[in-house]
Amino acid sequence: MKLRKYLIFTLLILVLLTSTAYAEIPYSSYTYDYWGNPVPAPAPYVPTRLIDGTSLGIGAFNNASDMFVSSAGKIYIADTGNNRIVVLNDKWEVERIVDKFERNGEEQTFKAPQGVFITDEEHLYVADTGNGRIVELDENNNFVREIGKPVNEIIPADFEYKPTALVVDRAKRLYVVAAGVNQGLMEFDSEGNFRTYMGAPRVSVNMYLYFIRLFYTEEMLARTTDFVPTEYNNVKMDEDGFIYVTTSTISVYDIQGAVSARSTDDRVSPVRKLNPTGKDILRRRGYFPPVGDVQFYSRGYAEGGQSLLVDVCTDKYGIYSVLDNKRGRIFTYDGDSNILFIFGGRGNRLGTFNNPVALDKIGENFIVLDKSVSGYGQITVFEPTDYGRLVLQAVYYHNEGKYDEATACWEEVLKYNANSELAYIGMGKAALDQDDFYTAMKYFRLGNKRDYYSKAFKLYRKEVLSRYFGIIAAVILLLAVGIYIRTKRTGRREVEA
Repeated sequence: MKLRKYLIFTLLILVLLTSTAYAEIPYSSYTYDYWGNPVPAPAPYVPTRLIDGTSLGIGAFNNASDMFVSSAGKIYIADTGNNRIVVLNDKWEVERIVDKFERNGEEQTFKAPQGVFITDEEHLYVADTGNGRIVELDENNNFVREIGKPVNEIIPADFEYKPTALVVDRAKRLYVVAAGVNQGLMEFDSEGNFRTYMGAPRVSVNMYLYFIRLFYTEEMLARTTDFVPTEYNNVKMDEDGFIYVTTSTISVYDIQGAVSARSTDDRVSPVRKLNPTGKDILRRRGYFPPVGDVQFYSRGYAEGGQSLLVDVCTDKYGIYSVLDNKRGRIFTYDGDSNILFIFGGRGNRLGTFNNPVALDKIGENFIVLDKSVSGYGQITVFEPTDYGRLVLQAVYYHNEGKYDEATACWEEVLKYNANSELAYIGMGKAALDQDDFYTAMKYFRLGNKRDYYSKAFKLYRKEVLSRYFGIIAAVILLLAVGIYIRTKRTGRREVEA
């Protein structure tokens, strides 16, 4: 009896401690099932630290617009309103502030810089928006070059050049997002000469969307996006040199149509992955296209309206995360665009945001740059939970060909979250890559992964036919011989009669 009371008391303590721990997380984490319903999930990341300019001793950030983590682990912040670039080391200490530089003996400053990029050599590229130029400085803040307004016959003479974000590839080519440009990224060669527009979305009509627009009201039509290229708002480059871009100009009606159709069409996609030729090669094999929230109306998890994606950051093996400015959410997808997890939210507590504008990773941690209505900026650091680490590790193992280890991780994920269809899909993929097609079918059925189930079924059917081909052929041959002999005997009896 005493032992029973002791066990009940211990269980109550554990429940209270667990509830207290989760109560400290100011947002609900969830994923979406096959039917588009939000499904609660354990928190994959938790907020652990808040950094602002005042606590760093450099004055408050003012309308900070961008943030970049270099290969050396340094954090560069485009503090737009203060006309400066703030550089922090990996211990979150101020290393230097770049607010001026010398050019041919003349001191120059930035004006409302909105974008920043760092090369492996620690060369600093600044999208000096107010001055209409890109400035390159070396690791010692020495001036290297300026890339000003592009001159080309395809660019109007009255074009006002306002670069807002950029990336630089290994060949020193620049890809620039500029305000008011909807033809794609502006591509500059290594010498800084404008070459062409790159990565403009295709503009051919999506027949499904064209059909459902026939039933729109005039008000709905006025709010939809025409079939013209959309303007990008941010750009990032992964370790393999592929370029990710985001846009928040696609209307809720077009996105809703894409979700309803489970579309893989990039013409209504707010995130794209471009190869060097500008072609979108992002794989969209999840339940729904990667658009952030797929429920657009308030249901406890999501407020009305579509997600507004304003930034993207990448991980290895094609994993990528996007930042939703509307709800303060971070959506993380695998290389097939399956949702791994969702976390974050709006608010004034640690881990929630007012106006999130930039997202990046430092090590295994996420960092988000947020600014209030008044422009006051701060950075929130998120660390992974055991659940978040397990999900990512399972994906890593699978891409490394360690299928047994991946399956073991997914089994642990199911202990945390028995509703995780993603875990069953992951286990199915591991079985499929090990040629265990029957087991793969079982897991894909549990995970509602119909396309992969069909693939596993076809392979399993082929395997069964191959395995028993000799027996099946022998049976068919015997049946044919038996029918032949029976036919012959029947014919003889008829002749004799």
